[in-house]
Amino acid sequence: MKLPRCATLSEIKCRARSQKTSKSSTIGSLGVSVHSRTQWKITKKDQKMHWLVFEEGGLPDGTEVAYYSRGKKLLVGYKQGSGIVCSCCNSEVSPSQFEAHAGWASRKKPYGYIYTSNGVSLHEFAMSLLRGHKSSVKDSDDLCIICADGGILVLCDGCPRAFHKECASLSAVPRGKWYCKYCENKFQREKFVEHNANAIAAGRISGIDPIEQISKRCMRTVKNPEEAEVIACALCRCYDFSKSGFGPRTVILCDQCEKEYHVGCLKKRKIADLKELPKGKWFCCADCKRIYSALQNSLNSGEEKLSESCLGGVRMKLKEKRMDFVGDLDVRWRLISGKITSRETRVLLAEAVSIFHDCFDPIVDSATGRDFIPSMVYGRNIRGQDFGGMYCAILTVNSIVVSAGILRIFGQDMAELPLVATRIGSQGQGYFQLLLSCIEKLLAFLNVRRFILPSAVEAMSIWTEKFGFKEIPPDLLVSYKKTCWQLITFKGTCMLEKMVPKCRIIRHEETEAETETETESDAPDE
Repeated sequence: MKLPRCATLSEIKCRARSQKTSKSSTIGSLGVSVHSRTQWKITKKDQKMHWLVFEEGGLPDGTEVAYYSRGKKLLVGYKQGSGIVCSCCNSEVSPSQFEAHAGWASRKKPYGYIYTSNGVSLHEFAMSLLRGHKSSVKDSDDLCIICADGGILVLCDGCPRAFHKECASLSAVPRGKWYCKYCENKFQREKFVEHNANAIAAGRISGIDPIEQISKRCMRTVKNPEEAEVIACALCRCYDFSKSGFGPRTVILCDQCEKEYHVGCLKKRKIADLKELPKGKWFCCADCKRIYSALQNSLNSGEEKLSESCLGGVRMKLKEKRMDFVGDLDVRWRLISGKITSRETRVLLAEAVSIFHDCFDPIVDSATGRDFIPSMVYGRNIRGQDFGGMYCAILTVNSIVVSAGILRIFGQDMAELPLVATRIGSQGQGYFQLLLSCIEKLLAFLNVRRFILPSAVEAMSIWTEKFGFKEIPPDLLVSYKKTCWQLITFKGTCMLEKMVPKCRIIRHEETEAETETETESDAPDE
């Protein structure tokens, strides 16, 4: 049985020795949530829980919000990073500033009056996060909230408050999670929130779990204002969506191609007849499901050793540079994901980040100065940028990562390779082309049609003349972004594409014959 949060016995003894007025305490084998502190310190206020809304795992970036008073919407915006992008000034502001822009600066209760588009106040959402938030001992108060004295304290699992067992009217130290009377009262008040006029005006529907809507797929998020024109249902191209409940205008996203669909449009086109939000992954078609399954199999299979017949270009490059390997040349490639990691793959991902940092300038978010490259490699979402569907392809030579690329597959339509690079000391040896060849073979096996990537102007000739890419006309790129609006483009680059060659299935008896007649490829310099 889980016990309330506690400091360890060694922590308690250590603190007791360092404090002149510490109270002695003996702790048996009960394992209770207690700690001993006596230094005077200002008690943390309940507003600390509101910070959870803007921390990692809180309200998703891009979630639409609005300020309500007396059942009327006064101001709209969307959550972004550690603040709210306000529609009246088009800048990121704090919740308090957002409240002031709505004309209620004197109220000073922004979290109680700012609602999501399905009727959840930021305060209510913070409460829901708090229930599942695992606080640490250092987050809790040092003194009993009742008598303001130190000693052995029982910690609330819902807020920073701490209590003496006697002050909390407890006959014994509780086992498992324990909430103080203040939190219990708050939980009771939250049960009546659906009758609040502001919540109803914001879209609250009785009988629907709005917190679940936020954590799942019923909530639309705004990535960037300029993307509003292309973020729409892939079938009807309409932007409207249901703000509450589950119905025909509810929007659902495919977990592979990342396209958005109205539930009603799926039914009308006889693609899917959904009665409720699906649990787990959802795919818009058999091809997306097949691609996702194949990618997961690739992740689970691990590295693939490349046969000697694939290394002709590398051997030639090494020979030209008088770097011919003595002994075996163990070249392998694999696909890895930051969402499914082991000790081994975490090391590989870190090496990939290092290669990209050596070869590219940091891709920096202008608002926060944060580098996007690690988030792309690890497939993390950051400030409204959705990198969750990205995989990292790596090539190793004798267990050393020499080349890496970031890959994302938008179903059968297209795949993108926003970053690809070779370790500086290994450039010009054919590894870049070998990794690109492995990726293309994977895309061919998955029946992906187009392969898209950004290129610096000075590198275009390499991609077009040696790798078979061509520049995408601006009007065609706009068309692509209407169906795959997440495509990554960088300032000062051109977008290139090539059609993925069809996958040729070779019978086993043909393999040996081809191996015997295969000549070394004329691999270009990188």
